[in-house]
Amino acid sequence: MNEKPTTIARSSALPLTQDFYHLRRQGVGFIEQMGSRLWTDYNTHDPGITILEALCYALTDLSYRVGWDIKDLLALEKPSADLADAFPGQAFFSAREILTVNPTTPDDFRRLLIDLDKVRNAWVAGKECPCETSYYACCEEDQLRLSYHRPSDAERSAKQVTPLGLYEARLELEADVELGDLNDLKIEQDVVIAAADGVHQISMELRFPRMGLADGRLWDLFLGSKQAEPEDRSGVIAAVTLLRLGATKTFDVFSAASLPDEQARDAYLRAHWRDVLFVDLAIEFTVTLSDQSTLSQELYIDNAALRVFGGDAARGATSIQLVTSWLEDASAGGFVARYRHKARAARRAVNSAKAVLHAHRNLGEDFCRVEPIGIEEVAVCAEVEVLTDADIESVQARIWFEIEQYFNPAIRFNSLPALLAAGERVEEIFNGPQLDNGFIQAQDLDASALKTALRTSDIINRLMDIEGVMAVNRLLLTKYDAEGNVVPGAADPLWDAVDGKPIFDANKVSAAWLLFVSQQRQPRLYRKLSRFLFYKNGLPFVPRMDEAEDSLQQLHGAAERPKNPFAAKDLDIPQGSFKQADEYYPLQCSFPQAYGIGAEGLPAHVSPERRAQARQLKAYLMVFEQLLGNALAQLAHTADLFSLDPELRRTYFVKEFSEALIPGFDELTAGLDKAAVEAISESDAEFRQRRNRFLDHLLARFGEQFSEYALLLGRLDGRQLALERLIKDKIAFLKAYPQISHDRGKAFNYRLDPCSPANYPGIKKRISLLLGYPDLEFVSTVEHVGADYRVEFALRDRSMGIWLEGGLTLTAADEAAAKALAYEVLTQRLSRADACTIDEEEDGFRLILNDLADAELGRHPDLFAARSLAQALCDELLAWAANERCIVVEHLLLRPKFPGDALYPACADGACRTCGDEDPYSFRITFVMPGWTTAYKDNMDLRRFAERSIQQETPAHLLGKTCWVGNDGFVENPCAEVVDQLAALLIATSAPSEGVEAGDSEACACALEIYHEFSRAFVAWYENRAHDHFQSAALGARLQAEFASQVRLADSDCAALMEDPLWSEVEALMVAHFRQVVLHGLQFERFEGAWRRWLQANARFDWAEERLHERVAAILRARLLDASASADALHGCAVAILRQYGSAFYDWMADNLAQGREVDEFTAFAPGAVSLGAELGFTPGTAVAIGEMLKERYAGYREVSYRLWVVGQLLGNLRNIYPGATLHDCDDGSDRNPVRLDNTALGNYPLRGSLS
Repeated sequence: MNEKPTTIARSSALPLTQDFYHLRRQGVGFIEQMGSRLWTDYNTHDPGITILEALCYALTDLSYRVGWDIKDLLALEKPSADLADAFPGQAFFSAREILTVNPTTPDDFRRLLIDLDKVRNAWVAGKECPCETSYYACCEEDQLRLSYHRPSDAERSAKQVTPLGLYEARLELEADVELGDLNDLKIEQDVVIAAADGVHQISMELRFPRMGLADGRLWDLFLGSKQAEPEDRSGVIAAVTLLRLGATKTFDVFSAASLPDEQARDAYLRAHWRDVLFVDLAIEFTVTLSDQSTLSQELYIDNAALRVFGGDAARGATSIQLVTSWLEDASAGGFVARYRHKARAARRAVNSAKAVLHAHRNLGEDFCRVEPIGIEEVAVCAEVEVLTDADIESVQARIWFEIEQYFNPAIRFNSLPALLAAGERVEEIFNGPQLDNGFIQAQDLDASALKTALRTSDIINRLMDIEGVMAVNRLLLTKYDAEGNVVPGAADPLWDAVDGKPIFDANKVSAAWLLFVSQQRQPRLYRKLSRFLFYKNGLPFVPRMDEAEDSLQQLHGAAERPKNPFAAKDLDIPQGSFKQADEYYPLQCSFPQAYGIGAEGLPAHVSPERRAQARQLKAYLMVFEQLLGNALAQLAHTADLFSLDPELRRTYFVKEFSEALIPGFDELTAGLDKAAVEAISESDAEFRQRRNRFLDHLLARFGEQFSEYALLLGRLDGRQLALERLIKDKIAFLKAYPQISHDRGKAFNYRLDPCSPANYPGIKKRISLLLGYPDLEFVSTVEHVGADYRVEFALRDRSMGIWLEGGLTLTAADEAAAKALAYEVLTQRLSRADACTIDEEEDGFRLILNDLADAELGRHPDLFAARSLAQALCDELLAWAANERCIVVEHLLLRPKFPGDALYPACADGACRTCGDEDPYSFRITFVMPGWTTAYKDNMDLRRFAERSIQQETPAHLLGKTCWVGNDGFVENPCAEVVDQLAALLIATSAPSEGVEAGDSEACACALEIYHEFSRAFVAWYENRAHDHFQSAALGARLQAEFASQVRLADSDCAALMEDPLWSEVEALMVAHFRQVVLHGLQFERFEGAWRRWLQANARFDWAEERLHERVAAILRARLLDASASADALHGCAVAILRQYGSAFYDWMADNLAQGREVDEFTAFAPGAVSLGAELGFTPGTAVAIGEMLKERYAGYREVSYRLWVVGQLLGNLRNIYPGATLHDCDDGSDRNPVRLDNTALGNYPLRGSLS
């Protein structure tokens, strides 16, 4: 009764602008202030008051319409067909578009992984220890050097370095209905034995060892055979043979002399009934290859752990023969087939997780390990007192369920309506990556973190909340390893009084209060070895296990919250109702008929004077009509004011009147059409200013601004041209804003089509738009034409406008490669100043793109009215293409992936070199920018603005470097510095000619001749080698040999001026000059080509699966003689083997590169024999097995490592280019404080401006 009743107010206060009487009072007040001396009658019969009242009514109508809901004002007369885009052309982005981000934090990546179908939980953490390999940094002759060798004479200064920014992801995979837990390597199977005393049920567990490391190729064949579906499995596994069975890893019941017959073997089996048994299996399987041929292979599995569960009667009925038949079952339901199916399912889930992680990777980060989480099974035993009426089976199921939830709680997906109803803020709900199955809250992620210890008190608290439980006594926790053996030394520790660390009893097995879980392991309830004894009134009871398990399944089903991909993922888009806001009723038609200005007009008998008076009043009122009509037109075009339509040309909108709307309009006006009113209302200059202000408002809503860019453009192009260009640039930026905001820190996917035009870092697109480049998309279709591909392409902007269209025929491996190659050819061709031609046709000018042979590659679809317009578009295309070739180099991707891989040159000089510390990989990126473009080659202010923009947009934790790289080839230049050096050399050391030493003019002429001859020989040699990679020393030798064969002193007119020693100096000078031309000419194209080739070679490897250290350790562990050897000792042995082998590979690669060999010209790699050391003992053949494995792996690494060497060397040698006659601050390493020399003698030299 305390609720306030709902009532309707007796009177509602109108807004003042809609209150007619308020407006009338205000109007009369103004009249009194302005005209009270002449106007004293304010009654309703006064014509002035009548006009005032009509205007007030019109204003109330205008105010009412202005108050309409904004969604109605923005609604289209014809609703949009796309319900998700109810307001097309507007900068209104949905919450899912604008509030979500590319995953940034580990929790973001956890959400992304948990959203996958087969992932139940995930943990992502930074990798602190070496993930792949490490190296040493040391000082040699005051230079920092990176090496795999630890120098003996630099022990104190050498530092072991591991790149940072690497992550590892552990996945808890969803359980499979048929295969069980995909996170372990255990296959469970129930069998029934029919014996004389009845039918007995046995449950068996076979735990397979982790395979695939020692012989990855064979394992891949085993998993890759055609066994994807259950119905396809039969016949692929040909046979399974049990080779050994015993209670230890060395005992074999089949060959033991103490077990001569079947009875003795059966007795052995029954004696070890409750123990872990170890079996060796041989699996014969067939693989169907790509050419449909079959390949027979044999896989050996050693020391799989078998455990059998059953009562005494079942034990008595079980024999070795039965166990052998179960293990050798090669059918789809056998252990081996189910194990393979389980391994394949787990691999598919892991691969999908890898694909998602690489697709959302951030700049300067990488994932080096993605794998299922390790499982540690924990058995729980307790005595439970229950009420007398308690259902023991139900209580048992509830106990299992609560312990499972404590060990590994499920993560709940929340629906959007539920979170909104709970009062969660929208920005918090959408904070994180876009998910397909709902929303995950931070507290749920925190609750599901990996546990480091299990507390019995926590378990007891949960069990005491179960209905019917009175007490829980003697609760113990016991941990088991991957083979099913008890793990001692992790229970109930004491604590060190000094450092607070736990001290474990190595013999203690079960924990009464605290059990520690191994690192990167998830506890799992081991139900088969857990025991719960129930008491009712002091009497013990044991539950019926089959009924308890059925109840547990019901609990699982009730608690399960399946992922729902059809749940609402975004807020509903408001749907407006279209209203004709500019519908207008003329003001003069609202006057009393006596005025004669309405639709009825005046009677026919009135005098001409009366008609003139009516027309005068109508003309007077037309001013108000136009103002009111314009206001309504402005209101009707509200959507246009904030539109992202680049074709919009007005911000003030007008109402066009006509005779049909206002009778007598034609008599009152002459030439007052819509164009005339628009010209009065808004000039072009006003439009540009106002349009920019509206766009600035939209930008400010997202915290963005173009102020510095606008000022710079104003200085370059003039204010009006700058404002026009700013409109286009701001619209392009706003249209792309969801993408460039969401992906601003996102890197490209180097695992999938790394050279695709659609695969680029988000920061590249964002910076391009901030610098005013057009946002063009390369769209293409591919058709197979004979052995080649025909690619039809178009460059299209976001308004679907076509800038260029055409086609070309290419030779490529597949359609994706053809598209990538077409894009590469197009951008490279558009980077040349002579790429476009403008042809004059009958109706205008045609813009055409030609290839190097002057054949047409593409054209603009429309004709231009003037040549200058076509040239302007050509200039924009040239700038766009050059900018598209910008390369964002993440140094972390250049890290060594295996021992012996290429190392980055750690220290160098020059403005464009990354140097100064021992880690050139971590948190560093380099922007390789097109420095040859007109805008940045000649304008240092614009270049500095671009650098500031790059610095501001680069994530704060990354050290960014910008390189403005040239792309000049060689052009013979008689003013080159080397000509002066030659002349000076000749003057100083030439032989006398007829007793007279060489004069200045003779020396200069001779220097020019020599330079010309060497240039001719160089051009002929360099023509097909411009993009090859050369080592400096090897290049010098090749040039010297080439010049020696092509340029001879005897053929020169200057032979009389010099002798052989002087000629040798001339040759050395020219070799040094042209060596620099080769090393620093065509810098961008050479680096771009090397970068692409390395990306393609690198994409063929899944480095997270190479794991050389684990492969070597697996072989060592399998062949170890002393099973008690520590893991640290094995680790040290594996590290030593790989460091020795990797160092030999590195030295071999360096030697081949120093000799100037291409990768297909390398000498054979012949490493020394693998040394196992003397600390541990291994079976014979271990070193050979490791050597064969490493030989196979390193043979595959040869090309990718060579490509990485080339990229590292070219990146380390990139140099900034500067405008002609400009000095720069070399010490600072940037473009600060340039000194312009204009045309002084010091700076007057021609630019090397050719790409040929």
